[in-house]
Amino acid sequence: MKKFIVLMNLCLLALTSSMAVAQEPSEFSRKGFYVGAGGIYAIENIDGGSITFDDSHGFNLRVGYRFHPHIAIEAEGERTMGFDSQQFSGDVATWTATINGKFFALTGQIQPYGLIGVGAMNATTGGQLVFGNSNGQSSTKETEVAFRYGAGMDMYITKNWVVNFEGTYVNPRGDLSSTEYFGLGGGLQYRF
Repeated sequence: MKKFIVLMNLCLLALTSSMAVAQEPSEFSRKGFYVGAGGIYAIENIDGGSITFDDSHGFNLRVGYRFHPHIAIEAEGERTMGFDSQQFSGDVATWTATINGKFFALTGQIQPYGLIGVGAMNATTGGQLVFGNSNGQSSTKETEVAFRYGAGMDMYITKNWVVNFEGTYVNPRGDLSSTEYFGLGGGLQYRF
């Protein structure tokens, strides 16, 4: 499933990039800062061996700067509230912080985009779940490098208010490499 989701995002990115015809920059693609908040539904892709997990809900916050009609850079923080184990009491909750590059295919009132980011994920186990190096602790924490890949769409309500929809795949490395998820979400942004 993981390969399918990554392939789907790459195809969407290629499709939106191919639509980037010679469109003139508009007031919707101006330079400047933006802030945003949104909610996500995180579809787990956790390799827990014989342990299976439920999906999780969560939220994200972001602040960014658009420095070119087709390019922005943003800092994003995202929280999943807990992927619950189906076999026994326990969950895995994550915080993920990434610096993302966003690449907009169009510059009008509707702007599809692709993004790629790098940062860190912090995962905490609760209940009866522990990471392999727990040393007998009832709750453990791990932090590792994480990558984010995705695509989305910004839709301008006014020149300052933006509704966005986004799908991203969060891919941590190291000890957390089995704690991956696909986040579907949306939110509201304010462009300064």
